[in-house]
Amino acid sequence: MEDKKSKKNGSGNGDEIAEELNKAKKRAQKNLDKMELESESEIKQLIDEIDLLRKELAHYKKTEEDYLNQLQRCHADYDNFRKRASKEKIDMISRAGKDIIEKLLPVLDSFDHAIAAGEGLKDKEDEFFKGIKMIYSSLMEMLQKEGISVIYPEGEEFNPHECEVAVTEDVEDVSEGIVLDVLRKGYKLNNFLIRPAVVKVCRKS
Repeated sequence: MEDKKSKKNGSGNGDEIAEELNKAKKRAQKNLDKMELESESEIKQLIDEIDLLRKELAHYKKTEEDYLNQLQRCHADYDNFRKRASKEKIDMISRAGKDIIEKLLPVLDSFDHAIAAGEGLKDKEDEFFKGIKMIYSSLMEMLQKEGISVIYPEGEEFNPHECEVAVTEDVEDVSEGIVLDVLRKGYKLNNFLIRPAVVKVCRKS
């Protein structure tokens, strides 16, 4: 009787242990599954956060590029404005100087005529004539310092940008297109033509 009871009790304990092991295994598997789910969730969350950060980075990069482009455009616009303003200022000063010189041209022409007439005098040491030449010389020196230059191309090749032909003449031993005489001086202010020179040019018939 006792042997049978002992076997029965032993068999019962083994079943209980097996059942407990099975339960422990299930709990362990459940915990593993839960940990895997949590890990997958965390990984997905990290991936989502990385995607979000990438999108934000791309947005900030585009914003930075937009600001940089705007800054470059503003800089280019300012540079163009500065150059344009500087050119307009120079042009305005040149035009103002040109207007003043144009008003002085009749006075300069009168000096030229007076000096040319005085050169024909017998007494070239006349004080009045010497005074006129001194005044004219001082005036021209002052104008030259302001950028005025005289166009007097006698003996040079005719330049249509600075001269006007009034008379032509066929002169022996002189090449065609050479200025034979300057009938009226021309003037320039730096690179601005104020008045072209009126000239006589050699033209072969």
